[in-house]
Amino acid sequence: MNKNLHNRITEINKSTEKNQWILGNWKMNKNYSDIFSFAKEFNRLMRRDHVTRFTEDVIGIAPTYLGLLPLADLLKTKTLLMAQNVNRNEKGAFTGEISYTMLKEFNVNTVIVGHSEVRQHFQENDDTINKKIITLLGEKMTPVLCIGETLSQFQGKQTNEVLTAQLKLDLKDVSTESAENLVVAYEPIWAIGTGKTATNAIIQDTCAFIRKTLIEILGRVGHKVHLLYGGSVTEANAVTIMSLKNVDGVLVGGASLEASKFYSIIKSSRRYQLIEKMLNAPRIKTKSNDKTKIAKAK
Repeated sequence: MNKNLHNRITEINKSTEKNQWILGNWKMNKNYSDIFSFAKEFNRLMRRDHVTRFTEDVIGIAPTYLGLLPLADLLKTKTLLMAQNVNRNEKGAFTGEISYTMLKEFNVNTVIVGHSEVRQHFQENDDTINKKIITLLGEKMTPVLCIGETLSQFQGKQTNEVLTAQLKLDLKDVSTESAENLVVAYEPIWAIGTGKTATNAIIQDTCAFIRKTLIEILGRVGHKVHLLYGGSVTEANAVTIMSLKNVDGVLVGGASLEASKFYSIIKSSRRYQLIEKMLNAPRIKTKSNDKTKIAKAK
């Protein structure tokens, strides 16, 4: 790459303030053959891509626990492997659980915490979530904290109240020093897997409120926390969502199960769009005889 091009890409990355995180949550999906097929197609798409290596965006996938090692072996691209949940204890009589030490041993250092499905189906409460976050941050790991309101709470105009309570309880006693590793994902529960997506105005206003609340809780570090949106994110709406102020990326569910759809969402980030446009812009070439004419004119 020539120096001029490198400088222009550097300027784009500086002008966009933050890189964006594009994370896929596979939930309880994909056996080994499915993972193999996904990795083969995803590797093909990413290998021929000439932009992602410049964006500094974080691309991550959270398969099932059983899918972590096969995916780590099969993926040949720079992709962050994540866990969908974790137990905060180092070891012990916790049947069916996976500890943070077990994840770290296999270089899995990013974990989704507090997803609404875990809160709903397994009765995980804010106290448990808070303890997980403190443990993960203390281990220099990255918790992706999910918060969001139900449909009845949204309709009752309780969104801000609900999110404030979740953030205050989930981040209780979290030190400002360790909080730099924190990622927060706003997922309105009524938009998860329903095909309903919050309007741009709702996403932008709610994320602005969350940012304000994070700053109140964490001080200046609240500015640095990556704030993601999740809830029926698709390749059709990702460009618009990731262009919104205070949205530092997306947490993708169903659309992340297909390599081509997830790749399209990766290409929707702010930096990707700007760098791709620059790289594909027509370049003006000066013909040698024109240079001769100019030289003669002088």
